[in-house]
Amino acid sequence: MTYGKPVRILHALLAMSVLIQIAIGELMNVPGAGDEPGHAFLQIPFAFAYEGHTGVIVEETLGFEVHEFLGLFIVALVLIRLILAFTTIPGAGWRDLFPYVCASGCKTLIEESKTLFAGLTRLKLAPPEESKAVAGSVHGLIILSVTCMAIIGTVLFFAWNEHGRQTALIDLLGETHEVIAGFLEALLAAHILAVILHQRQGHNIIARIKPGGE
Repeated sequence: MTYGKPVRILHALLAMSVLIQIAIGELMNVPGAGDEPGHAFLQIPFAFAYEGHTGVIVEETLGFEVHEFLGLFIVALVLIRLILAFTTIPGAGWRDLFPYVCASGCKTLIEESKTLFAGLTRLKLAPPEESKAVAGSVHGLIILSVTCMAIIGTVLFFAWNEHGRQTALIDLLGETHEVIAGFLEALLAAHILAVILHQRQGHNIIARIKPGGE
């Protein structure tokens, strides 16, 4: 698949921003009143645990502030990407991201998926030219996941109580945000694995999507 330059630039910006955001989200300390003791994954001064200590108000940290404003930056990138979906830029359209919305695209996706799973048993992937629907669908799912997280994150940005406990609705939104983050992490891991396999097979797939590629 050929990708237009705006798509390639946005892909790079989103990839870098989302990976950094996931890392910060896993390490940061969330302000507010915690119900359970925090469990530090990597203790660093500005972001060292996801939850606060029992009954203690956790002050806002640099990690949380960066997470908030990087999240707003990702919201802007997602909006631009969704706008591009209405253009004729190669690789940007709705049918590129969601081939299953039409009968022909759905049929192609099923056929490519069968080939994909057969190849995975041998750790071998079909050339990019023969897996456009699968690649587009993965990108589409990633963008959908990021979009959902961006929407929920925007609500939390304005509604999160940094000085006390959260309402049941905000708690639910926060938990949903985490669940989608886990799904996104799994998608990204599979995507990165596929890129590695493609590169090892000499498909040079990175050149197709990097900002300076042709």
